[in-house]
Order: sequence, then C-alpha cells, then structure tokens
Amino acid sequence: MQPIKVFATTGTDRLARRVENELRLRLAEHKGAFCVEHGEVAVSRFSNENMEVQVGNVRDHIVVVLHTQTPPVSDNLVQLMALLDAINNAHPRQTFVVFPYMPYSRSDRKNKPRISVMGQRLPEILNRVLGVRRVMLLEPHDPHIKQYFVPTADEIPGVPLLVDYMRCHYLSKWSAEECSVVFADAGAAKRFEEVPVALGLEQAYIHKARVDNTESPSVRGVTGNVRGRHCFLVDDEILTGNTVLKDAAILKAQGAASVRMLGVHGVLCDQKLSTDELIKKLADSEVDEFVVTDSIPVDEKIALADGKFKVIPVAPLLGEACKRLILGESLSELHNLIDGDLASVLG
Repeated sequence: MQPIKVFATTGTDRLARRVENELRLRLAEHKGAFCVEHGEVAVSRFSNENMEVQVGNVRDHIVVVLHTQTPPVSDNLVQLMALLDAINNAHPRQTFVVFPYMPYSRSDRKNKPRISVMGQRLPEILNRVLGVRRVMLLEPHDPHIKQYFVPTADEIPGVPLLVDYMRCHYLSKWSAEECSVVFADAGAAKRFEEVPVALGLEQAYIHKARVDNTESPSVRGVTGNVRGRHCFLVDDEILTGNTVLKDAAILKAQGAASVRMLGVHGVLCDQKLSTDELIKKLADSEVDEFVVTDSIPVDEKIALADGKFKVIPVAPLLGEACKRLILGESLSELHNLIDGDLASVLG
C-alpha cells in the first residue's frame, strides 16, 4: 500500500481537507493500493519572529502540498517554503505542489524600471532551491506563468466550473434568446471565446480605450444585443471589482435585464477600502450576482453581502486532478469539460 499525505499551509487548511477527502474517494477504487492521510504540520514562532515547521513521517510517501493566497500573503509564502524544506528533509518518494491560486502570479512582468518580478522568482526558488518538480496551477491569471516552472507546470482550467454553473442555474430558467455573454475587453474575448459557444449564447463586447498605463480605460461603446437580456461577464478573478461595477452600470444603461459576474478566483481585496467597505460596495452595486469558486477562502467576506455571492466548490476538480497526477493519467480531459458533462467526470 502506497501512503499519501496531504499537507497545507495556514489558511489553506479547510480547502486541503476537502481535497484530501475527494482524493481518498477517487483512489478508493484501487482497493488496497493507496492510503490517503492528513499531513500534520507544527508551526513554531520564536521570540525573534523566525519560523520553524515540523512534519510527521513522510519517508517514501507521496506528498501533496496545497497553498493558496491568504493573508498575511508573504508570511504564509515563507511558511510554504519552510514546509517544503521540512518535507524534503524527511525523504518523500514524490512531492506535488498545488496552487489553487498562486501568490505573486500577477507580479510577473518588469514593466517599470528597477522593480522586483516575484512571479518569476518564486518558480525559480521552488525549482532550484527546494527541488520541486511537479506543480499544478488552477486557472492562473496569465497562462504563461506555468512556463516559469521547470518542467512546465500543469494548468487546470477553472472556467468549466463557471460554465456548468451557468448551464444549471441560469439556462434552466431562461432561454438562450434571453441571455448574452459579455466580454469586458479584447483579452477576455480571446481567453473565454469558448464560453458562449459551449452555452449556445450570443456574444456582446464592451469596447474600451486606454490612454496610457496609469489611467483607467474609457468605454467607447457596446456591440451586441444586451437590451432586455440577462448578461454574464466572465473573468479569471475578481480583485477590487471596480471594472465590473463600471461595466455593469454601462450594461444596465443599455437596457440589460440583469448583470451577473462570474470569476474563478474571488480575491476581493482593495488597498483603499476595508473588507467590510469593499463587500458593501459590491453588494450595493448594479451587479445582480457574483459567482466565484472557493480557490481562495471567501466565506467570512461574503457573509457580509446578504446572499449576493454564490460559491462553487473547487475541491472535486482539484481532487480529480491530484488523482490523475498520482496515477500518471492525462489531464487533457479536464481541459475539455467546458463542452462536456462535468458531473460525469467529477461526480
């Protein structure tokens, strides 16, 4: 029997427990071949604020480590490095690192003089210093981020979860003629072009122009039929929500019946606002509903929004992907779920 242990950093614990249960359920069909256990982690902090991480026995184990972005982001990232170091020192058979949402993934371009580029440095540290060879990313902000890892990280799309949600919750009560998928910019139109095709919906576009790198884009107009329609905006993440609030106001002014925003990652942070103020701003906006996954813990935040947020569990998808990594199976089928039956694969 091959032992498998699932570890997590602080803040990722609850999601890791759910992924662990999903992985155990999926490996149960291989009777007696695998034993999935929770990896115990002890984190100690000394008077000088240094951190020490200790793990239980993982010698000759397959180890799965989950880490997502939770505050304090940088402190938890150091904890991830210490955790991986402790695991390496205990001689596992193989280690997989899973990022439901990778910290610093947006900091990957040197677009100003003399700035850090941690989105590139983090993969190098994991590879060269900590010896990580197998990494999985869930719907990274920019797909090229996986190429900073050696070998290239595996990417799992999260958009099929959003498409399945729209199919089950919206198209079950509204006809296709009553709905439109709206692309907020050219980047979204290219990245999510399969969404309206998979759902059989018309497309609309919000045309924007950006004067320079510092100013917010100005809206030039809307192309496509939105009047009297239920409009769906799709993106990989919702950060401050400022862009979607402006887009929703524009669509409502054009006669949209409703506006719903669907994003894989609910980051929901704004340096200028407290969490309460941000959630209240979103709850009071023209957006009728926000849909996100729990790739980042959002329960405490959305509790302030009086039901305006819906959360899709991501553990079944991650559990299935982890199972395939461990068994050496292809992940390609998970990329085709946007057109297929998600329930038949994820259960």
